[in-house]
Amino acid sequence: MFIQTGKAWRGMSKTYVLWGILGTFVMILLLITSLDRIRIATYELFLIAHVVLSVLTIVACFYHTIVFEGNEYWKYLWPSVAIWVIDRFLRIVRLCYCNLHVSISNKSLVKVSASRMVYDETADVVRLEVTPGIPSLQPSPGQYYFLYQPFRLTGWESHPFTIGAWSYEIGDQTLLVPKSERKPINSLDVSNVPLLAGGTSDRDYQGNSESGTLREEELKLKLTFWVRPYDGWTKQLRQQCLSSPEKTSETTILLEGPYGETFPLWRYESVLIIVGGTGIASAVPYIQDHLRRSGEDWDGRLENEKTRVRDMELVWTTKQAAFIQDVSRRELKYALKREDFNASFYATRDSTASSEYSTEFGVDIQSGRPHLQSLIMSRACDACSAGTSLAILVCGPSKMADEARAATHLAMRQGYRSIKFVEESFTW
Repeated sequence: MFIQTGKAWRGMSKTYVLWGILGTFVMILLLITSLDRIRIATYELFLIAHVVLSVLTIVACFYHTIVFEGNEYWKYLWPSVAIWVIDRFLRIVRLCYCNLHVSISNKSLVKVSASRMVYDETADVVRLEVTPGIPSLQPSPGQYYFLYQPFRLTGWESHPFTIGAWSYEIGDQTLLVPKSERKPINSLDVSNVPLLAGGTSDRDYQGNSESGTLREEELKLKLTFWVRPYDGWTKQLRQQCLSSPEKTSETTILLEGPYGETFPLWRYESVLIIVGGTGIASAVPYIQDHLRRSGEDWDGRLENEKTRVRDMELVWTTKQAAFIQDVSRRELKYALKREDFNASFYATRDSTASSEYSTEFGVDIQSGRPHLQSLIMSRACDACSAGTSLAILVCGPSKMADEARAATHLAMRQGYRSIKFVEESFTW
């Protein structure tokens, strides 16, 4: 009609039409910048574009509908604004709750989350250790946190990372203790709790009182994350570590979480865990959970949550043998001494380094990659012969996950039915 009457430009130049065109164009850009390829390649660009373009879309909608009498369409737009504002406000509240702890009885009135990160060049991994300001938020296997680095230009960004391990620090001791849900944390018996690597001795810690109990103020929950530096924020973490001669940095990292669900691996008699690279972060918490549940200090009243696992096997493939060595002498040290736990390690980058680490640290690291189909078929056959259930947990690159999934499907087609396949997300 505009073209026929020669008034096309006049109609297009009206304010409400221009805002409508702008809003449509912005929404198209919003869809394009939300594609997985862009989101994964340049997360910072995705995040900034998503926030800015979303705000522009709402503003354009307001001005596009301003021509209607009484702004009757605004009642449909204000809820969107309210939801966004409430979400941002609750995130700030959540951050304060997870990272600030006010205690009147303690010497320090306010506790804030503290963090320390170390970059291992041979492993090409940043080891990030965070002590939350509030220790009562207990994580579980399979859960993740959002990490913030507030005092930087991009401090408002949140980065999701799976919790790799957690422990309790008491002075110079590092303890693997039962979760607070099982026993009250304000009166925790640690007389039978195993030490993790990093303690002053390998004997059990007996406490500093005759009863062997510790108060909550003496316990410091330490969370461990493994960060593989690529681009963006993870690359900045590596640069911060490299700026120090010791390749360490004590910076402020804020936590939001934990989020996610825990799969009950403890209900299966046999467990096979297959991980690749930093996917070990999904495996270690389940392994440590097995140690807790099979310990003498586990609450006997929770019969349905006692571990039924008779044997657990870890198959870990990564590029650097140094990464395997570091985790083996720390988080996996106690598990590797048990008869019900076996581990197979594979390094794909340097066969010479693998042999050196195997000899020096007593950890057998093979070169190359495991044959997952034969491995899974063998475990399925053993479980079927013994009449036991088998859980297969996989977290790794897509090719590894596809191969494990196909092998599990083949085993089930051949009659091995008591298998549960669980895939943890390796990306986000």
